[in-house]
Formats: sequence, C-alpha cells, structure tokens
Amino acid sequence: MSLNEELMHASLKLLLELTPYGELLSFQEKTLMIKTDDENDSVYFLMEGQLDILVGGETVSTLKRKGDLVGEMSIVSQGLCTADVVAHPNTCVLKIAAKSIKNHNPEFEVLLYRVFCLTLGDKLEMTNLKARDFESLNRKLEEEVEKRTNDLKSQNNELTLGYKKLETMHAENVLIVNQLANLEERTILESIKLLEEGSDEKAINTVKMNLKLFQNSLSPFRQLKNTQENLKGQKVLVVESNAKQRNLFKVALGGTGVSVELAKSVEDAKALLMSAPFGILFLSAEMIELADFVKENDLKVKIVLSTEEESKEYISKIKNYHFISNIIATKQDDRAFSIKSVSTTVSKMTSGNIFGLEKYLNWGVEVREVEISDSTERESINEKVIQYLTELGIKNNIRTRCQIVIEELLMNAIYDAPTGSDGVALHNHKPRSERIILSAGQKAKLKFATDGIYLGISVEDPFGVFKKETIFKYLVENYSSKGNTDQNNVEKGGAGKGLYMISENSDLVIYNVAPQSKTEVIALFDLDPAKEKTTTSLHYFEVRIDSLKYVVK
Repeated sequence: MSLNEELMHASLKLLLELTPYGELLSFQEKTLMIKTDDENDSVYFLMEGQLDILVGGETVSTLKRKGDLVGEMSIVSQGLCTADVVAHPNTCVLKIAAKSIKNHNPEFEVLLYRVFCLTLGDKLEMTNLKARDFESLNRKLEEEVEKRTNDLKSQNNELTLGYKKLETMHAENVLIVNQLANLEERTILESIKLLEEGSDEKAINTVKMNLKLFQNSLSPFRQLKNTQENLKGQKVLVVESNAKQRNLFKVALGGTGVSVELAKSVEDAKALLMSAPFGILFLSAEMIELADFVKENDLKVKIVLSTEEESKEYISKIKNYHFISNIIATKQDDRAFSIKSVSTTVSKMTSGNIFGLEKYLNWGVEVREVEISDSTERESINEKVIQYLTELGIKNNIRTRCQIVIEELLMNAIYDAPTGSDGVALHNHKPRSERIILSAGQKAKLKFATDGIYLGISVEDPFGVFKKETIFKYLVENYSSKGNTDQNNVEKGGAGKGLYMISENSDLVIYNVAPQSKTEVIALFDLDPAKEKTTTSLHYFEVRIDSLKYVVK
C-alpha cells in the first residue's frame, strides 16, 4: 500500500470514529478558515469541496480528497498557524477540538497521531516532488538565460566588430584624403608653376623629381587596388567544427570579393575539395589529417593551418606535417585582430607577397626603417626606437618588452642569419661580444610603425635560412625548459633562447621566409591599456622564388 493510500485509509477510519464528537461547518462563499499567526485548537477534516493552503499569499497546496486534514501542525507543535486556509464555496469540513479527542479512548489519540505522521509524510513527499520540479525548471531557466546571454554577447561582439571596421575605414579614408591633398600642394602645383615660368633644365629636373615623388606617393593606392583585384574570384574553403570560428572567417572575408565555403567535418571537406577547385584551404588544427588527403590526391590548394591554441600547445602536433608551410593562430579574446589576421593571410596567399609589417596595421601608416650593418650599433639602434616610442606615449611595460624583442631580433640578424655560399653559418659560433660588420649583400633592415592600436617591429635579412622545423624545435625545447637552455651550445648559437624571448614578450610573432633568399620576423604589440599580455600567437608563412616572383606554397 502506498503512502497516499495508507493515509486515506487511516483518515477515513479516524473520520468515521470522530464524527460524533465533531462539528460540521459549511461554507457557501470563499472564506478564510484559518489565518497565519492565529492560535488554533482544532483539526479540520475535509468532507467535500476544496481547501487552498496559502503561504505569503501564494497557493502552495490544494486539498480535494475526503478525509484530507488541516490544522494538525499547530496542534502538534503547539504554536501559531503557519499558513492561511481558504475554503471554496460549497465546502464542508468536520471541526474537532483537540481537547475532545483527549477525553475519549486513548487509542483515538494514537490513531490521530498516526494520521498526523502520515499527513506530514504525504506533505513532505509532495514538497520533494515540487522541489524536484522547481530544480528542473530552475535549471532549464538558467540554461536558457545562459544561452540568451551568450547570444547577446555574440551579437554585441558583432556590433563592436562592425564599429571597429567602420572606424578603420574612416581612418583610411582620412589618410587617403590627406595624402592626395599633400600631393596637390607639394608636387602638382609646384610643377605647373615651374612649367609656366619656363622650361630650363633645372625646372625640368625639378618637375621630373616631383613626378617620381608623385609616383611613389601613389604606389600604396596601386598596391591597395591590386590587393582588392587579387581577392576577387578567389575560392576559400574553411574547415572548422567550431561555429564561432566559422563565423569569424565569414566576417573576416565578407565584402572582400572572396567566395567562402564552410565545412564542419573532414568528410564534408573532402566532398567539397573533390567537387570544385579551391585556391586556399583554412584547416583547423584538430582536423589536420585532411592535409594527408590533399597531398595524396595532389590537390592544387594552398593550405593554411589555423588554430586557437598557443604555439607551445600546437607545435608538437604538426611536426610530422612538413609540407604545411603556412600557419596562423587566432585569439578567442581578440576577435577583431583575429579577423584582421585572417583577411591579411588571404591577401598574402593570393598576392604571393608575404612580407611587410604594414599588412598587419591600418592602411597608410608611416613605416620607419634603419639599416643594420655593425653589431656595435645594436644599442644605439634600440635606443633610437625606444626614444621614438616614448615620444608617442607608449606605456613603459610595452617599451621594455619591445627593447628585449629588438635586441633578440638584431642578434639573430647579425650573428645567426649570415651564411656563406656553401650554406655554412658565418658568425653564430662567435661570442656575442665580438664585433661583426656585415657587407653590402649581408645587411639587415629593422622597421617599426604603429597605427595607434598595434605597434609592429620587424627585422629582415637577405639569407632565408630559418626553417619552420628549426623554429618549432627551438620553441618546444625552450618552452619545456622555460627558456633555461644552454647558451654555449654551438649548434644553436643562442637562437633558441632568442626565439623564446621574442615569443614571450610579443603578442603575435610572424615568421615570413623565402628559403635561401629572405627572412622577416615581425613582432606585434597590443597597445590597448586595458589589456594585459596573457598569450602569444605565432604565424608562419613560406614562399619560394620562381623567376623573380614569390610563389606561396
């Protein structure tokens, strides 16, 4: 017999025996029968109709069964009533005073207490069921609230990205207008005046010089147009299981003229690759096995491995994929820059020109350049850059990080990069205190620029000896030892520790390599004062030289 059935049986038995000693009460309209905080000396058995139990004005229970009992709690606890009891119209109850029970056979009292216990058990069971339903409902509400919160965050992120795109476009438009205005003032008007006044040799030479200046000034516009033209008609396949990452690629490439296909799985990607030719394949690191399919079927598509992991996490996973020459890492906490990285990567892949730190900054920035020819000039060059950053108001902690990165970049360019015609390193076995003078064909270049959002520093050398496997090998070793490698190791020549220091002090490091021809290492720093450096991303791009043109692998 269930608790409910046992309670009904006991209540009806008690009701039958106690009826002669009770008083029947009938209610023809809705009536407050028991009030919270009142004293009570009776129990009430429901004969017919309906009773509502209210706590704090909210209905917590409804009684409709004959024999249902109320008022027992205050009798047992000998305290005040803890709930309101409202009788509906056409309700009848049997009221029995507690004293009248005690004056009869003691068995009545035992039976009454049994009913009390069963009633309390029944109420506890009902409370547990309600608690269960409440927890279930509350959990669903929490899940719905979390889902809606995430949706709102996502929509807010998209709005923020939209505003940032508009701000970037506005800044670029201002730069274009200013440059064109300056051209008219500096060159065109001056040239017209000179030609009107006379055509002597000096005037003609000045006009020629102005025309060259005019051509140089318009060069960025031509490059911008070429980039846009190169993007039109390009087909890009993005293989990514993460919906947020797929959306990032859609936003990054929207409006560029690029045709984008999205695949959620390796099987979907295989079907798309076999159905139509694609120029670029962005491949999530978790689906890297698709690269084997591309290689086995000799598909002519440029693979870009994309990942959200830190370089120290994914480097070991890709060591067996030597044929993947392009890698980018996006950041979950910086979607705006991740979008910039993706669009820049597509531009690099389509144009074949992977070099230039200005690609990662807003269009039109002024890039400053310093030639590197003597190891003893390292300190003065570093100081010159830091002085420039100080004048711009760059924060001290960022300047300190830049100083470390510049030193390591210069050391690599002077001591580690130079090789002879036989490919043997010329200086990496020498002490870093020994003076090195680079010949005309060995000189390196340091460049730096900022668009107010990011600061970029790069060093390029004319050797192209850096290999992806070597870079990753050094980084893996240094991350595992936290940079405590043997600086006296002749094989490494200090480069392993240098790459680690560059990585640890930058927000993003980009390696651009044309084997045996050119290496460019770019370090980017986020200038947002509200952000603290937490992770470092690594990008790697490689091209080969074919008939004086760069060809992306």
